[in-house]
Amino acid sequence: MQYSSIVTLALCLAVSAHPMRRAAFDLKNGQDAIALNDKFKTLTADSPCTAGENACVGGKFAQCVSGKYVIQACGPGTTCVALPLVGSAGTSVTCDTEADTTARIAATGAEAAAAPPGAGAAAPPAAAAGNIQSSLTLDPSVIAKGFTNDGQSQPEAGQIASLTSSNNFINFCATSNLPITNGLQIATGSCNPAPMGAIPSTENMPSSKFVFPKNGETIAADTEFTIQMAIKNIQTGNFVNAEENYYAAPQQLNTQGVIIGHSHVVVEKLTSLDQTTPTDPNVFAFFKGLNAAAANGVLSADVAKGLPAGVYKLSSINAAANHQPVLVPIAQHGFLDDAVYFTVTADGVAAAAPGAASDAKGAKA
Repeated sequence: MQYSSIVTLALCLAVSAHPMRRAAFDLKNGQDAIALNDKFKTLTADSPCTAGENACVGGKFAQCVSGKYVIQACGPGTTCVALPLVGSAGTSVTCDTEADTTARIAATGAEAAAAPPGAGAAAPPAAAAGNIQSSLTLDPSVIAKGFTNDGQSQPEAGQIASLTSSNNFINFCATSNLPITNGLQIATGSCNPAPMGAIPSTENMPSSKFVFPKNGETIAADTEFTIQMAIKNIQTGNFVNAEENYYAAPQQLNTQGVIIGHSHVVVEKLTSLDQTTPTDPNVFAFFKGLNAAAANGVLSADVAKGLPAGVYKLSSINAAANHQPVLVPIAQHGFLDDAVYFTVTADGVAAAAPGAASDAKGAKA
């Protein structure tokens, strides 16, 4: 028995000293699994699919039936992921634990190798929820390898090099003397370490349009009125404590992929409708956070005392729950907010256009 134990130990040491060689397809399997998990992050229950195709939607197992995903929840402690096959080329889609997923992909060497274009985290969003959220170290599954690229491989005229990082800029705020934002509104400036967070698809980019006052409208001075704004693609009515949680968490999406947040309206007084000088953001005539959920797609704010006579600009500020301006997936997009210009007069009647009186007099003659 003693001799047998010694032989067994020797064999184990030999194996550990000479690990098994990876098959030629192992690395590609791992990279393909990473790429698939990255793709799965973008899928919703309404995403187009091919009959018989398996995928993961929101951490749940999904199979395409008649062009639509049929979704099934995974067991406790597991989430849907793509895993590299062992012993043959390819991947499989199944429910697995976070630890096993990370280990299987790491065993292929994919994390240490350059991932294919578009490849991202090894684990899908649901796998990251839980124990690693309290960790003080950066998890390998969320490292964005593209952040090491300064973008100058194909420079355009006037383009500057991007700041780069191999650790997701986790210690960026240590490069300045600014205080940490820490959930506070620091008027003298600060540095915020919170990630940007979840970004919606192009189909879910938000926008708003004022219903009242309309652009060019005239209303009565010092008279109560209600600002009304139509809004889409924001799950409104969600706001955190602005005094303690300002910019203190990433942007979040609901299960439909829509930004969870709220909006604001601000009224600034102008010198004239054709004013061309920039306004002072510190000065405004009215400001209101629209904290309630939209009613029939419309947000409202009462201006109880009205406004003095003058010319005004009304703007929206659409925001995520932690008050940061909404973030969208592409640079070229329409305006995510709205701005209109209106006039306030003593009697609520628009002033006659220059020459209108003489024209009317001439017409009567």
